[in-house]
Amino acid sequence: MDYADEVTDIREQYPLLPLEETKLIADKLGIEHPKDPKSGVDIVMTTDFLITYKDKEYARTVKPAKDLENERILAKFEIERVYWETHQVDWGIVTDII
Repeated sequence: MDYADEVTDIREQYPLLPLEETKLIADKLGIEHPKDPKSGVDIVMTTDFLITYKDKEYARTVKPAKDLENERILAKFEIERVYWETHQVDWGIVTDII
């Protein structure tokens, strides 16, 4: 993507802000919002990549395919998916399976 002329920006670990928005989404979905394991305080979720391509944004999260069997990971992905849907940004998962 670094060498594609149409890609104008690549942001990594893009924060899903405000925190209250992802907390509200989690509540509506009946999913526990991610928390810091030590303090128990809600954390800011992130998306692995936010790519601007031809003036359109694409959010992509990257995970090994085996992680897609983990219910907790899938629940967090659902929060992320809904967040980007409300912002009209195309969201998807990239895995190591071709």
